[in-house]
Amino acid sequence: MFISDESCMVGLPGFPGPGRTAWRMVERDPEDFWYHVRFRICEGARARFKKLMPSDPSMLAHLLSQRSTELMIEGVQVVTPPCMNGSPLERMEKLISVMVGCDKNGEYVLLHKVDSGAIYSSSLDVSDAGLLNNIRMIYDATTAAGKHFHCTNYPTSTTVTQC
Repeated sequence: MFISDESCMVGLPGFPGPGRTAWRMVERDPEDFWYHVRFRICEGARARFKKLMPSDPSMLAHLLSQRSTELMIEGVQVVTPPCMNGSPLERMEKLISVMVGCDKNGEYVLLHKVDSGAIYSSSLDVSDAGLLNNIRMIYDATTAAGKHFHCTNYPTSTTVTQC
């Protein structure tokens, strides 16, 4: 979850639009992962981009369900904390897949596979999908469920350069 402090609010509630508030800074729990999703929004022959930062897999799944011919996903990245990625700092990496399943104790476990081949687990005990039951894929960049689509009416090359 992202946490904000009122002293960091820019302008008034409703800026930059109805139901929205702008912030100069947000805070995060340092031991949680989060996602960075880049959308391409097609508006006629033009496109603009939006970056959203969901803080949990259910919100990521919701964003993925919003795709349409006008709203395409350009790329999905995961930001992992040091305790998950084994380094001294957070890492932002291209997400290949994320799945959820239950371990032998019935606890939910998330497995994030990134472009380097590393698999990050939300559990210290499970890093192999073979140890999970009731597995559900939330995102898979290699299947139709996760492919990056293009605007049909927006001039672009056939190759998408991802962040």
